[in-house]
Amino acid sequence: MGEVQDARDVKKTCVAPAVKSFEHYDFPRGKICCSLAWLVAKAYGTDSIPADLKDPFYTDQYEQEHLKPPLASLLLSADLYCRAGSLVLSSDADHPLLGHDAVVQALAQRGLYVTDQERLVTERDLRKRPLQMSAHMAMIDTLMMAYTVETVSVEKVMACICQYSYRDPEVETPYDTEDAVNTWINK
Repeated sequence: MGEVQDARDVKKTCVAPAVKSFEHYDFPRGKICCSLAWLVAKAYGTDSIPADLKDPFYTDQYEQEHLKPPLASLLLSADLYCRAGSLVLSSDADHPLLGHDAVVQALAQRGLYVTDQERLVTERDLRKRPLQMSAHMAMIDTLMMAYTVETVSVEKVMACICQYSYRDPEVETPYDTEDAVNTWINK
């Protein structure tokens, strides 16, 4: 008989998906999958994601992929957006985000507008059935941008550069988040 292995010695393993060639990779599906995974992780926390929301798609008997109904319902009800938006936008308990429109308004107050093909996304677009995925992707992208702006401010980047690196007097202060990230990478 073999030895019994101590549970503390067991390492968690992750099964990596097969790598597809560039020609066979479905970029729109990949973007949707990653964006939804980010939204769900922000809404529930990385360690508390419900099992039925870990993979956003299921395959039917005809081998066609569809968004899982529980996830579609959460997108239509704005539950995921309100949860993630409250965390990302540091919404206080006195003014919780309730509904698509509240999240859109909170983003707009920070100068971030939810647009799909240069058109403002409305609550009606986000509640439409069947799911208007481009509107939902625009909402998720804007929430991601808000998270980036909150996490990576010009001031935080410059303080980090000054703390850990020699500051070259010729380096100009970045003018926005993207420029700040580039400056941080270069330094």
